[in-house]
Amino acid sequence: MSNPALPTEMAGIIGKAMEKDRRKRYYTAEAMKTDLQRLKRETESGLIKTGPRETRLHVVTNTFRGSSRRLTYLLVGVTALLITVLAAVGTWWFEHRAGGSTAGKNTVAVLPLQIMSNDPDIDYLRFALADELANVLTYSRTLDVRPSSITRKYVAPDLDPQKVGQELHVSRILTGHFMRQGSKLLVTLEAIDVATNGLLWQANFSAAAQDLISLQQQIASQVRQGLLPLLGAAKGFIETSTRPQNQDAYDLYLRSTAVSHDPAPNKVAIGMLENAVNLDSSYAPAWEALGLRYYYDANYGTGGEAQFQRSNSSYERALSLDPNLMMAAGQQIANRVERGELGKAHESAQALVKRRPESSLAHFALAYVYRYAGMLEQSAKECDTALALDPGNYQLRSCAWAFMDLGKTDRAREFIQLDAGSEWANFAAPSLLLREGRVAEARAAVKKMSTNPKYHRDLLEACLEGANSELDRLAHEAETNPSAEGDPEMGYYQGAIFAYCGKKDAAFDMLKTAIEQNYCSYSNLLSDPLVRSLHGDRKFDEVLTAAHDCQTAMTSAARP
Repeated sequence: MSNPALPTEMAGIIGKAMEKDRRKRYYTAEAMKTDLQRLKRETESGLIKTGPRETRLHVVTNTFRGSSRRLTYLLVGVTALLITVLAAVGTWWFEHRAGGSTAGKNTVAVLPLQIMSNDPDIDYLRFALADELANVLTYSRTLDVRPSSITRKYVAPDLDPQKVGQELHVSRILTGHFMRQGSKLLVTLEAIDVATNGLLWQANFSAAAQDLISLQQQIASQVRQGLLPLLGAAKGFIETSTRPQNQDAYDLYLRSTAVSHDPAPNKVAIGMLENAVNLDSSYAPAWEALGLRYYYDANYGTGGEAQFQRSNSSYERALSLDPNLMMAAGQQIANRVERGELGKAHESAQALVKRRPESSLAHFALAYVYRYAGMLEQSAKECDTALALDPGNYQLRSCAWAFMDLGKTDRAREFIQLDAGSEWANFAAPSLLLREGRVAEARAAVKKMSTNPKYHRDLLEACLEGANSELDRLAHEAETNPSAEGDPEMGYYQGAIFAYCGKKDAAFDMLKTAIEQNYCSYSNLLSDPLVRSLHGDRKFDEVLTAAHDCQTAMTSAARP
C-alpha cells in the first residue's frame, strides 16, 4: 500500500487522521490541511525527502505501530476508506506541489506570530516580534515591506500563507511561532514563497525570557546573514538603525505594539511609550511609535492640536536618530501637508526619494505633496514610479485622484482597483464615473457608498437624484460655512461636485477655501472635467490666480 513517491511523514498524518483514540485525531479538516501544507513546504525546501528517512515533521500516532489480530481486522475494515483518503491526499499533494506562479517583485509581509503555549503574559509578543522582524527588513533598499497596520489582522492559527500573500500582493510571507519553556523563550521563524507555497528559510532562536534585547539582536543578525541573501536583498543594507539600551524601556515599547489604536487604549499606549523614551531616549523606533500614537489621539481621540504638535516633535526626534525610518518619514510629510506646510513637506519628500529611490512609498510621499501643490503631472509621474516598484500595493490607491483630475480616467481606475471592494473604493467610484460622463452608472454607484459624513454621499444623492431643495440646502451651508472640512482636498472634492451640479457660488467658495488651506489645485482647475463649467465665469480667473500664487509660494519655500 506504500507509495515511494510520497514522503514517509505522510504516514504519520494519515495515521493521526485514522487514530482509534478520538482525542488524538485531528479535530478539524483545517488542522490536517495545516500539517499537509507544512510537510509540502519542508519537502520542497529539502528539509524532508521522499522515501524512507528519519522523520522531521513529527505527528504523534500509534495507529500503525505494533501488530495484533484486532489491528489487522481494523485495517482490513478501513482499507476502502484509507484508499479514498490516500487518493484525495495524493491528488492534493501533487496538484499543490506542481502549482504556483512565478514570484513578482520582492515584496514582503510579516504576519503576527503564533503562541504555542497558554501564556497570556507573553501574548503581546505575537505582534511585537513581527514588528521587530519587519523593522529589520525595511533597512534593505530592495525590499518593500507591508506595514503592520495591514498585516496584524492575520492572527488565525490555520491561515494559508499562500492565500494571505495573494491578498496582500506580496511575493514572500514571513511567519512563525514562539513559546516559553522554563526561563527560556523559544522562537521559530519561517519565510514562505507565495508563488510555490514553499519554505525558503527557517531559523530558531533562544533567549532568556527577561532578555528581549538579546533576542532582538539574534533575530536581526540571522535575518541579515541568512534570510536577506536568499531574497536577493543583502546588498544595499542601510546601517542606521538604533539598538535598545534598556530592558524595561524595550519591554514597554514591545508591549505597546499589541495595544489597539482605538481612543481609550491608545492613551494607555501613549503612557507606555512616554515611559519608554524617558528610560531610553536613544531608541528611534520608540519615538516613531509615539509619534503615530500622538497622531491618532489628535485626529481620533481628544488630544487635539497639542497632540498633533507632539506627533511632529516625536517624528523629528526619531528621524534625527535614524533618518531611514520610513513610516516616520512618510507620516511627518503627511503631517506637514495636512497643516499646509507644503514647502517643508516638499523638501522632506525630495530628500526621502534621494535616500530611498527604490522605495515605492518614498515616491508616493512625493506624489502626495505634488497633488496638494496642484502639480498633477508631476504627481502622476511619481505615482507611476511607485506602482512600477510595487504593483498591487493598495496604499497607493489615492493616486487615483491625480489621474481623475487630469481627466485620465483609465489610469485612475487602475489605482482604485488596488483596493477594489473597499469603503474607500466605493467612495471614489462615483467621482470617476461622473468624469467619464456615465451618469446612470454613477447614480447606481452612489448607493454603495458609506453613509459616513466624511464621504458626502448626501451631496451626490441630492445632485444625481434631482433633489433640488436638498441640494439648495447643502449649497447654502457650504456658502455660509465653507471651512468645515479639516482636509482641504475634501473641500476641493465638494467644490468639484457643486460645480458639476450647477451650484457655482458654492463651488467657488469651497474651491477658494481649499486653496487658502494650501490645496493649491492649479492643474486641477485647468484639467478636471467636473469644474469645466466654471471656466467661463469671471470668478474663475480669481480662483485660478489664487491657486497659482499658492503653488508659487510652495516652490519658493522649498528653495534653499
